[in-house]
Amino acid sequence: MALLKRRARTPDAPAGPTSDEPTEAGAPVGRENGSGKGRPTPKRSDARAARTRGGSALATSGSRKDARASSRGERRRQSQEYRTAMMSGDVSKLPPRERAPERVLARDFVDARRNVGPFFLAAAALYFVGGLVPNEYIRLIATYLMLLGILAVAVDSIVLSRQVSRKVAEKYPDSSVKVRAYSIQRALLPARWRMPRPRVTRAGNSR
Repeated sequence: MALLKRRARTPDAPAGPTSDEPTEAGAPVGRENGSGKGRPTPKRSDARAARTRGGSALATSGSRKDARASSRGERRRQSQEYRTAMMSGDVSKLPPRERAPERVLARDFVDARRNVGPFFLAAAALYFVGGLVPNEYIRLIATYLMLLGILAVAVDSIVLSRQVSRKVAEKYPDSSVKVRAYSIQRALLPARWRMPRPRVTRAGNSR
């Protein structure tokens, strides 16, 4: 009977191996190259760990954004407080650099004296206006006023720097804070333009 079944196979039937027989590469028939996932199926624990890592990364990114926004808000609030303190002259709320006692002493000393700086600014304005007038005599006067103003500012700055240094050295002998250039820059401006605002009047009285 087995011989008859073998002869009953038609010549057109495929001669290749059946689905149960292995191929030459050792893989079952029916999975051609390139078909299927091409990688092993991950374990449930590995997939869960991957999802957890992704969620942690998103949470960390959100936390960083919140921290940056909070930091910007804090800096903005602090800048507003400093500006308000600069306008009012309140030493307790000024930036740390401006709260230094040596600087406070230098500011009060400059604000209580009569400085040449504001007069120099007036002379510079006259020099600018005189240069626009088509009159040689007026231009010459404006030039002399400007030169006189520069000389007066130079002399006043030297005197001021020595006076301030002496005051600071007497009250804070171990201080290393530089106040000379700071005092000269402040003395060049009118009282209403100075920042922080003056706490004392020209007579030395508190405002």
